[in-house]
Amino acid sequence: MKHSHTLALAAATVAFAAPAWAEFPEEPINLVVGFRAGGGSDTAARILATEMEAALGQKIIVENRGGAGGAVATEYVRAQDPDGYTIGFAVATTFSFTPLTGSVAYTPDDVTFIATTHGYRTVMAAPADAPFDDWAGMLETAKERGWINYASIIPLDRALMQYVGKKEDIAVNIVPTRGGAGARQAVLGGHVDLAFSGSNALPMMEDGALKVVAALNPEGIEEHPGIPTLDALGYGVSAVEAAVFFGPDDMDADAVATLESALAEAVQSDTFKDFVNTKFRGFETFKTGTETAQGIASDAEAYRDLLDFISE
Repeated sequence: MKHSHTLALAAATVAFAAPAWAEFPEEPINLVVGFRAGGGSDTAARILATEMEAALGQKIIVENRGGAGGAVATEYVRAQDPDGYTIGFAVATTFSFTPLTGSVAYTPDDVTFIATTHGYRTVMAAPADAPFDDWAGMLETAKERGWINYASIIPLDRALMQYVGKKEDIAVNIVPTRGGAGARQAVLGGHVDLAFSGSNALPMMEDGALKVVAALNPEGIEEHPGIPTLDALGYGVSAVEAAVFFGPDDMDADAVATLESALAEAVQSDTFKDFVNTKFRGFETFKTGTETAQGIASDAEAYRDLLDFISE
């Protein structure tokens, strides 16, 4: 009995001397999505949240704070404690382009990047009965008139088209629309010559409802290699858009590593891959937090040069 008592006392002493620190996460995580509920970005975020729950062993509570292309969510997240329990979901241009417009108070240095989980495709779409079938035909038509009516969605696509207009000496008349759906309706109704669109335009093109004359993302459209990128057309510009998970500045390093690892596992799920490739019509890509930060810094420099050219 004395021997057993001694062992028990020794074990208790060791336990007291070297307490076990609980590993992150110990409680549910809040994921703030910078876009409206029900859209493609929101759906992707929720699929990833479900996959992450299995890896982390904790519930992830999704909250939508849409507005200003992810800027509203970014402002909220960066004001939270950097303990890893509040993270955000936005897009690369929320950090690489939006701060350059002077419309937000943050810079890419004010957040911690966790990972990039997938890429977006963006295109220039034209009406099915447009008097041109490709980019060269669009330019010829626009130059004959001296102008083009263009439906813009975000500041970046507007800047890209203004860049093209200045390069080609074409006046770009911006037609106000209400988001991507509004721009596509303007194209389908023949109210504009050209419009910016996400990958939603691809199935419409395949059904013959509209034409796609250029891809803005530098990767192009793999299943439609005949659609040229703006870079291939000689402009040397592009719209680099991807889904980005982030947190407040100076976020706990262990929490970042844990979340990054969980996302790396989540993007491999069949459910997520099917959504990205067949429903969202984006493309698979994964970047660590460090790689994401480096890419955004590089993109921001290119966008700064673009805006400088436009303002000259």
